Amino acid sequence: MVSPHFPLTAPPEHFYKYAGQALPRPKLYDADERPMHPYVSMYRRKSHYDAPTQGEGDVNRALAGYFGLVSFLDEQIGKILAALDPTGLAGNTRVIYTSDHGDNLGSRGLWGKATMYEESAGIPLIISGAGVPARATCPTPVTLCDVSATILDTVGAGDAIAEHDLPGASLLRLANAPAEDRAALSEFHTYGPDAFYMLRTLRHKYVHYINAPPQLFDLETDPEELVDLGTSSTAAALRQTLEARLRTLLDPEAVDAQAKADQAAMIDHHGGEAFICAKQPAAFTPPPAAGKL
Repeated sequence: MVSPHFPLTAPPEHFYKYAGQALPRPKLYDADERPMHPYVSMYRRKSHYDAPTQGEGDVNRALAGYFGLVSFLDEQIGKILAALDPTGLAGNTRVIYTSDHGDNLGSRGLWGKATMYEESAGIPLIISGAGVPARATCPTPVTLCDVSATILDTVGAGDAIAEHDLPGASLLRLANAPAEDRAALSEFHTYGPDAFYMLRTLRHKYVHYINAPPQLFDLETDPEELVDLGTSSTAAALRQTLEARLRTLLDPEAVDAQAKADQAAMIDHHGGEAFICAKQPAAFTPPPAAGKL
């Protein structure tokens, strides 16, 4: 399911549940509050998502569109889950609800994805069914790599996880175990000339940029990521430890070089940069009846 997604065009019956209401204002939204990290500032300028919002009314309408799309999505998921009962599948079906990314949703003057802040890099991940503890929260960091391992486990093929040296672990096991200090990894190779990588542990989030200062957040004392310790002298040792842990998983420079080479090959395969740029832009999800991408 595509929604919620820009251009935040929600069905009226869902949009007007929120439009004009006292919605929570995005944190650090004012210009003098926004972090000036080189990448974050560049992405804010490059994305232009904040340009159309000229005042509190526009921000409210953007939020109402997003929240309305969430309600619309919730309605559609309800229809799917409701079909499990009449088909006799409710008793032996496990359900995983997740997403590919979140949305900054105005926080720090940012909209869309493409950052490692929790609003963007954090995803919903809800699992239910046999063997899943009800109404429980699992504190262990997990990623989408764990979904494939979970599917193998839930159909009785859990041995294949180790057999094929898969990067994930079964969410069924993690949900029923004490918290583990796993390292959740995310990487990004699109905007700007260089890549960045996130390492998320039980307590900390370390963001490693190539050719830009790192970011570091203590999510235990600062869950809203308001205090960046990326250049703090008091956190230098911790940054070194987390960078070393990141480098046990990959070589940031080598991986980015390979990603850029793959992107260049794909561009050439599809006719070259000039040909692609001349095509009709397809950056957003088209509204209903607006044609196909």
